[in-house]
Amino acid sequence: MGQVNVNYDDRLLDGIDRLCSARTLSRAELMRAIATEAVEAHDAGRLAFQIEDGPRIDGSLNALAAQVREAVVELERVQRSTQRHEKRMMDAWVGNEESIRQAQENLTARVNDINRKSYEPFVNKVRDVIALIEGLKPQIAKTQEAGLAKVLDRLEAVRAEAVAPRNHYKVVFPGDFSLRFLVALASVIGLVGAFVVLLAAANMAWLGVPIAKRALPTTELVCRVINDRYGVRDCQVPAEYRRGYVPPARSAK
Repeated sequence: MGQVNVNYDDRLLDGIDRLCSARTLSRAELMRAIATEAVEAHDAGRLAFQIEDGPRIDGSLNALAAQVREAVVELERVQRSTQRHEKRMMDAWVGNEESIRQAQENLTARVNDINRKSYEPFVNKVRDVIALIEGLKPQIAKTQEAGLAKVLDRLEAVRAEAVAPRNHYKVVFPGDFSLRFLVALASVIGLVGAFVVLLAAANMAWLGVPIAKRALPTTELVCRVINDRYGVRDCQVPAEYRRGYVPPARSAK
């Protein structure tokens, strides 16, 4: 296997790259295809890259002119033959009223036959569906009667419920029910609720810490609680009661 190296100028190289991009080929594939086509065309005696099949075109002008003259003569002969054939056809055709009517009848019969063959399967299918529906009519009627009977029974039950007497229930408060009673009841409920909240705060830190912050907004109150709780006077928790690191208190602004 040999290799041929060819140098091209920049303009032709750009054209080759553009052709390769359009045909999605590499440079080597394009050059190989061009060389193959040139060799096959030379061996077959035809022009290179002549896609359409046609007669072999010789390279000399005299041979080309002779072929053109032969083509012109053949074309004139075909035209004269066509004219004679057309004249015979026109002479043989008689365009009278009877022939036109017969042609129309034949055309109408043919069109009707084509239409009949096209819609006849559909008509037969429709007939089968109609016959099936006719056979299902008694069953459909029974089903509808059963459904209507259920609807009528339901309507009768609704009508009976509508006309039946009803019992009305209401809450009767005692005779001494007054605003004072409402205030006393709300006070009792509030006390019970406050007791429940304080009990929960004493056992749950996530609830007790926010309540303590709200109840002791100043440092003085906090110190009073610490002094009273641990029996001290300097607002400091004794070391034996401390657990872990106690961060220093921030100064009040």
